[in-house]
Parts: sequence; C-alpha cells; structure tokens
Amino acid sequence: MTTPVARPPRIRVLAAEVAARIAAGEVIERPVSVVRELLDNAIDAGASRIAVEIADGGLTLIRVTDDGRGIPPDQLELAFERHATSKIGVLDDLAHVHTLGFRGEALPSIAAAADVEIASRAASEPVAAVAVLVDAQVVRRTSRPGPVGTVFSVRDLFGRLPARRKFLGSPQAEARQIAVLVSHYALAYPEISFQFSSNERRALSTSGDGDLRHAFAAVYGAESGAAMLDVGHEEEGVRVTGLGGPPSLHRGNRAAISVFVNGRWVQSRPLVFAIVDAYQGQLPIGRHPIAALSISVADEEVDVNVHPAKAEVRFRDERVVARAVRHAIVGALEGARVANWSADRLPAGGLGASPPAAPLSVRMTPPPALRAPEPVQSRLELPRANGAISQREVLPLLRVVGQMGATYVVAEGPDGMYLIDQHAAHERVVFDRIRARRDASEGSSRPSQPLLEPVLAELDPVQSAVLEEYLVHLGSLGFEIEPFGEGTYLLRAAPTGIGDRDLGQALRGLLDQLGAERRVTDPFERAAATVACHGSVRAGTALAMEEMRRLVDDLGATTAPRTCPHGRPTLVHVGTEAIERQFGRR
Repeated sequence: MTTPVARPPRIRVLAAEVAARIAAGEVIERPVSVVRELLDNAIDAGASRIAVEIADGGLTLIRVTDDGRGIPPDQLELAFERHATSKIGVLDDLAHVHTLGFRGEALPSIAAAADVEIASRAASEPVAAVAVLVDAQVVRRTSRPGPVGTVFSVRDLFGRLPARRKFLGSPQAEARQIAVLVSHYALAYPEISFQFSSNERRALSTSGDGDLRHAFAAVYGAESGAAMLDVGHEEEGVRVTGLGGPPSLHRGNRAAISVFVNGRWVQSRPLVFAIVDAYQGQLPIGRHPIAALSISVADEEVDVNVHPAKAEVRFRDERVVARAVRHAIVGALEGARVANWSADRLPAGGLGASPPAAPLSVRMTPPPALRAPEPVQSRLELPRANGAISQREVLPLLRVVGQMGATYVVAEGPDGMYLIDQHAAHERVVFDRIRARRDASEGSSRPSQPLLEPVLAELDPVQSAVLEEYLVHLGSLGFEIEPFGEGTYLLRAAPTGIGDRDLGQALRGLLDQLGAERRVTDPFERAAATVACHGSVRAGTALAMEEMRRLVDDLGATTAPRTCPHGRPTLVHVGTEAIERQFGRR
C-alpha cells in the first residue's frame, strides 16, 4: 500500500487582526516597552513636563501626560495607522534621525495590545480631541476641555493576549523596570520635569531646571549628586559630557551606569565596558561605578535603526567612541578627592530605589553654596607625551603620629586626621615601582633575584593553566619559571622584594589569586597587582616610626595614592569638624 504524500500547507495572507497582534508582540514586549514609546513621543513633541502613572506594574493602567505640541484633531486617527509617522518622510531621513521615536508601528501595536484612550490638544485648538480605541479600532470620538499637550491612557495591557501576559514578571518586577526607564530618561533630559508614580505612590520627581546634577540627586540622593565628578571631553568628533562617580561611590551591579547617544538611552556593552575600564584598579572587588554620560556623534557615524526596541545603536567606528568615553572618565577621575570618613554609603538598590531619609542634622545642613570652602588637596602638573598638561592629585602634607592595631598608620593633616592602611598603601607603592621598572627597562632584562637553588613547585591543573596564561607577563616581572614534568615547575628567579618565604607556596598563592582576579583588566597590570599584593607589608606587622614616614612619603609620590591597584582605599580622612562635633566643641 502506497503511503500518501502529505501536501504542504497553503501559503496565505494572515487576517489583519492576527497580523496586528503578532506585530504588537514584536514591538510591545512588556509594560516598559509601552512607556518607552510614549516617553519618546512626548519628548519629540517638545514637552517640558511629563508625568507617568502606572497601576499593577502597568498591566492595569499606564498613563503618560505631557505638555507638548499635541496632535491636531484631523490627524488623531491617522496616528494609529500602520507606518504613519511625522518623524521621517523619505528614505534619506533614516540616515539623519533627530527624534527618539521614528517607527510607524508603535501606536498601532499598543492599540492592538490594550484598550487605549488618547486626549490631545494642539495650541491652535480650543479643546482637546479624544479618541477611544478597542482592538485597534476607534469606537468613540469626542472632545473635552484640556491644556495643550497629550494624555495617553493604556488599560488592560495584553488582556486579549494571555499567552503574552503569562510570560511577564510580577507587577512589582514590571514596575521596577519602568522606574529604571523613567530614571534613565530623567538623567538624559534634565531640562524636562519628570514625575513617576506607581499605584498612586510617587516614586520620582525631578525639577526640570536643566541641571544634570539636580536630576541625578533626585534619582540617587542629594549626597551622591553633590559628590559626582563633572565629565567633559571631546576627541575625534565624539563629545562626552555628564557625571562620573568618584571611586568612593560604587554599586553592586552596573544598573547605575547610564549611557545616552544623541539623546537616546542605549544599552551598549562596549561603552559600559569602557566606563568600567576607566575605573580599573580603583574600585573594590565586585563593585561597579556610577555614571551618567551623554555621547554626541555625527548622524552618519551612528545607526539608530538596528534594534526593535530602540535600545541599541551601531557605530561606524565603535573603538573611537569607546576610547573617547574612557578618556573622559579618566580625565574626571584625575581630580577626585580622597574619600572622606563616612558611616553611610550609597543605597544598595539600583536605579529608581528610594534613598533612606537623611537624619535631621544632615537635612538642616546648608547647601554647598552657603558653606565655608572645604580644604582641597594640591595637584601636581605632569607633562604628557603630546605636550598637554595632566593634573595628578597628590596627598596633603602629613605628619605621622603612630600606628593603630599594627595595621593602620595614623597621620595628621592640615584638615584633620588620616588613617592609612599600611598594606594597601605599600601595595600601591610596589605596584607603581613594578610599572616604572617595566617602562624604564623596556626591551632589556628584568630586575629579578636569582635563586641559589631552583625551587620545585607542584601545581594543580588550574594553577598550571593560570601559569601558562600569564607566563610571559610573570617573566616580565622578574620570574624565571620552566616546566619540569607534568604539573611541576622549576622556579629559578623571583622579583626583587617578593620576600624570603616559601617561594613554592608563594607562587601557588599568587596563581590562585591571579586566577580569580577580575578587577584589573590589563593582563600585565593584573599580574603586577597580584605580585605587589604578595610583596607588600601585611596587616598586623609593627612598623617603626621611620618606616611609617617613608611609607607615607612613597605613597604620596605614586600615580594614584588614594587606592591600591585592586581598588581598595589606601587612606580615609576624618575631618577636624567631625572630630570636634564628637567632642561637643561644635
């Protein structure tokens, strides 16, 4: 019996309502997608005030109100037609997009995924035109009094698409994503006043006065806003402006890094990596910097039409942009001050998290403009290879008083007391000496200490792999290591100052630490930082007064005296006023 051949299914055009639901799912993935589209439209309409209200994470209600130009009554229905837009007209416009929302699927997709009401009044109209849409069809058209601008209400999102709704997170998780989005937009557009409320509870409010530092303070808190460093740099047609956090401010994740390209908030791994790399060796392990950077490039250098959610862009030369970003942050960090003693750090939450209420004494403190000038550290001008002048921060004049707990050097400065971590400080000194030796002896033999008898070191497979990975860099630091059978190596020379301890054990410990090291990205500097750690004076070691003085002097001569190469602070400052307050003198 012959098995009948199955006929392939017929190709047919989908019904309009089915195609609309599919397209809606491609553009509108979750509530935050709706908010982003509506924020883009409000900003493109020239709004100076934008209010975002949500209920149940945006599933029950999303309402975005703006005071922009509005939509004329005769164009209200047209805005919900496929491929209808006021942003582009001809093909060449795609290469010169100066707006945030330019796709023609956004509003039709929202209307296909939810019930929509739009009330919009143009300045030339006496009242606002109102349209109610169900299943992407206008079911009611009317007018009512209202201010110039647009109110866009979205209800019961994905109510008719249960398959889409079941893949969403909890209402709280969806609300958090929207809070993150609005916070990023508030930082991207400090000249716009943003209000955000969830379940009738206000979560964010910015003044819209155009000061990025004020917008940043509204998101992260006043103390963080005041501590941020100004960023301003331009090279090769790339202009980078904004705020970068000092090394004393950091987070447990990268959510506090905001990157805007020509006004768009984008999620760019290369640019975020460039920012993180600029903080190399200045942050503790597992911590990430804070930054809000605006990047301006020519239209032809960036493609903004590469991601359906407009979350990514593509640069013609990504390396040029990343290099400009890194240089901008490095330049800002050169003027960072030593971290002050503080019992409180930045809140642990991500963007949109409400900072804890400051104590009354802090809230009653006058603003910076009304306070007496604070003492600042001197700066040393260092010539660069290209002739430009670089300012390097140096330590103030310190007088060593003594040692605490055989771990911290106590010193007096012109503006208070300094506690210096002797291990972290010596680590920075040794690290800079290693780098200086490399630069001074490029191409010649490395300074090392030959051993009278080779040391046999047995390594496990992981340690062996790490050794093979860093063998060249360890050699440039002064190690002479050669294989001697499976899992066994001969150590014939070690860097000067590595110590006279069991060198086999020291090598194994160094490799373990080097294999786990992720805070320093450059391979040589990663090896150098690890060697510096092993060759530095340990906590719990008693030091003579002359040793402590020499350590402080050597630390002041380093390139980055406030942190060790792994990012831990070398010293903290306790101001004179803080001490006097503790003793009731103020």
